Amino acid sequence: MTLGFTIDLIHRDSPLSPFYDPSLTVSGRVVAAFNRSIHRAQFFNSMLSGVTNIFPNPQLADYLMKISIGTPPQEIIGAADTGSDIIWTQCEPCSYCFNQKLPIYRPDNSSTYNSITCDSKSCMLVPMRSCTTSDNTCLYLVVYGDLSYSSGELATETVTLRSDTDGDSLAYPRVMFGCGHRNAGMFTDDQSGIIGLGGGPFSLITQMGSSIKGKFSYCLVQMFPHVERSSKMYFGDAAMVAGDGVVSTPILSGYGRETFYYLNFEGITVGGQRVDFYTTKPTSVEGNIIIDSGTSLTFFPEEFYNRLQLAVRHTMKDIVPVSPDRENNLRLCYNRLEVMADLPVMVAHFNGADLELDPMNSFVQIGNASICLAFAPVDGVVIFGNLAQMNFLVGYDLKKKTVSFKRTDCMKL
Repeated sequence: MTLGFTIDLIHRDSPLSPFYDPSLTVSGRVVAAFNRSIHRAQFFNSMLSGVTNIFPNPQLADYLMKISIGTPPQEIIGAADTGSDIIWTQCEPCSYCFNQKLPIYRPDNSSTYNSITCDSKSCMLVPMRSCTTSDNTCLYLVVYGDLSYSSGELATETVTLRSDTDGDSLAYPRVMFGCGHRNAGMFTDDQSGIIGLGGGPFSLITQMGSSIKGKFSYCLVQMFPHVERSSKMYFGDAAMVAGDGVVSTPILSGYGRETFYYLNFEGITVGGQRVDFYTTKPTSVEGNIIIDSGTSLTFFPEEFYNRLQLAVRHTMKDIVPVSPDRENNLRLCYNRLEVMADLPVMVAHFNGADLELDPMNSFVQIGNASICLAFAPVDGVVIFGNLAQMNFLVGYDLKKKTVSFKRTDCMKL
């Protein structure tokens, strides 16, 4: 059976989020988001440069979602992270757990909890695993870039999602997840764990599989000033991206990491001037950029970023830049009042898809006075971030291996 349903994606800086800090100004929230982006990009790079079992810290992801596990259902809230695979939650009995406001999940209160044995195929897929000597239960360990970690039993459980489409609850039996008895690091009491949405075998998306025809999509509301509105995530029949203006590009292999969704990026056109993207990578690697919903900024190699910045300056040659925002590595900034009517439309070129970016996708207001190019140079992995994706319906078809984009007013969905 194929299902079509919708759930909320809550921006962590939204008043709807348990992480919301009412003392922060809009500018403060922008800065916090960019700080998360910079650190998250560093963790992506460390993972892909040989630290094979270290994942980007999901605490730095921008969106949260609620699910329930167990029978009867027990609610958890976690970072919705396309840079992670495994779903895990804190789990009684807790031998070492961080404080959380929601009740900790109790497997002994659920009739559908089943631990996974060490000799199962599922256990063999866990990168960092071990076994109990008493009952041959599969144990997992996941470590993140800041050395936060979760460890415990690998198990299956019924996962329930509440659909915003019709209010119904949709239950998925035998979903693999981590029942975390030891969890520590940069986790806060507002969450229960992590909800992995990547391409690996343990992610929620992969395990939904045929029931959603391998399709999911999201529509991200412009981050600022509309953080009070939830973004939406769609599954199955509801995830279709169709009609006029749709462009699609292949999902490609990356650097041996099925977790991440790789695309082939070819360059950007600014004011009629095309800036081509050149990168050196092994011939066996097709994709050269990760599309990530959890990272705000878009990160390019320094050499490409410098050529792109020159093209923007040329297009806006009659306007003098102001001091850069060095704290957030935003190197090209203008006086907001001088340039609001003159910001250029850019076109991001992917294999088979030309994506027209509005100024809101490529520039961001910093404080009351400045507006800066929302791209940053990086020494390492290239990331197409969520600012560039806002007000697009972004659809993933994992059977066809494509990502599709359609310009959409996400506030109206």
